[in-house]
Amino acid sequence: MAHRKETTIERIYREVTGNKMPAAVKSILLPKRRVKRYQWSRSTEELRNPSDAWIKTLAEGRRVKFTNQELPNEWTFITAQVEGNEVVYSIVLTNATNPLRREEVESHFAGELSKK
Repeated sequence: MAHRKETTIERIYREVTGNKMPAAVKSILLPKRRVKRYQWSRSTEELRNPSDAWIKTLAEGRRVKFTNQELPNEWTFITAQVEGNEVVYSIVLTNATNPLRREEVESHFAGELSKK
């Protein structure tokens, strides 16, 4: 298990008192550590360019979030992410002259999403 680095407050406490900082004091003086978790809360307004985002439930019950974002130079950025999974499948299409329909975006990821 990795050893946590001593904070400045802990170092000063140790130098002044000659002892390690007790857990009760740490809980008051040190900030609480927060675990970052992925959230589905990213709004389409944050994407800046014309975009579309939707969630589809696959036949086996898994939920997948798809996004379709138009980029400059007629490029398109599409993504798919299985709910609860940190992996995001992404593709940049450099020759997308027309906006893609949702079914077309989903078909680009059909092979990856069929794997379990």
